[in-house]
Amino acid sequence: MRHFPGKQFEPAKRAIERFAALNRWVTARGGWIVSLPGADPVMIEVLPGSSLIDELEEAGYELTSASEGERIVPGRIVQRFATASNGTFEPLTANSTVPVALTTTHAGITRVMRYWLELSLSDVSAGGI
Repeated sequence: MRHFPGKQFEPAKRAIERFAALNRWVTARGGWIVSLPGADPVMIEVLPGSSLIDELEEAGYELTSASEGERIVPGRIVQRFATASNGTFEPLTANSTVPVALTTTHAGITRVMRYWLELSLSDVSAGGI
């Protein structure tokens, strides 16, 4: 049997390339892969109500619901302020009719849904993922 240097690494290279393509695809759609590169199964986090899970299933992946979790997300918290009579800003209440003078956004903790995706069980070629 003839030896071809580096040929033994081809399956690992393909797995890492597939993982990287999936990571780009998931990230572009607002999700997160929280597993190490090349891991199988892969854990994916999405915001509640995200269409990403449906899109992955339509692409041929089988996902298993894992749990809920939390993630710090930039720009998730939005605060609205009105100008007080002394010129300072006061937070608006939910049903306030006072005009908004300032809106700020900052990082905040939000709930995420977690799913397992087993790459070894998925026979997927749709959409480059």
